[in-house]
Amino acid sequence: MSVIQIILSGDVLAAIAAALVYALASMAGIILFEFVHQRLDNVILQWQWDHIAMPLLRAGLILLFIALAYPAIFGLSGVPSLDELLGRDEKRFSYLLDLLFIVTLLFPLVPVIGEWEELILPLQGVAGAAMIFNWLTGATGKTGIHYWPGLGTLALMIVVALATHWLAVVLSHALGERLDKKFNVKHSGLLLSRALVLVMQYPVIVIYSHALGQQF
Repeated sequence: MSVIQIILSGDVLAAIAAALVYALASMAGIILFEFVHQRLDNVILQWQWDHIAMPLLRAGLILLFIALAYPAIFGLSGVPSLDELLGRDEKRFSYLLDLLFIVTLLFPLVPVIGEWEELILPLQGVAGAAMIFNWLTGATGKTGIHYWPGLGTLALMIVVALATHWLAVVLSHALGERLDKKFNVKHSGLLLSRALVLVMQYPVIVIYSHALGQQF
């Protein structure tokens, strides 16, 4: 299967739709939280939200997408289910969630590229897909697997990540101004961009996952 065929497959489209619904539902809670926070001006609560709650929410959305899109995200079929892979070790789910959470926390500390926020979600998705693919190869006995996608694929991933992030910011800015006026809140465009970026950058994860699946 090609990348386009994977993205247009029923499983992946359903995963994107589910993640979008979940992201938009979360936005309602985020806007409410921001409204309350502006009234309380609680610095500690804001720090916990920005550095703990939001990274966990992002990690959860990525896990939801990968779980629903598996194994189509790798362009594969007839392989062990995700439940079977997770069932081989009860700690695997925790390992996966912890990995995505740690990527969010540590990425800003990386010199130079650490300031590129638009790369955080793709890196989380790549890390999650690679871990699940590693479990899959272990379960199927597949050997000779590598996780480097190649320069061409890497370049495509970066271009798509930057382009979709930019598009999400532009759209969210336009919609955010209307939300600010309607609900009497501030910076809703910034919050909305987080939800849109989560959904619009999923093709980056698919591109990488497709490169992994090509080795089967």
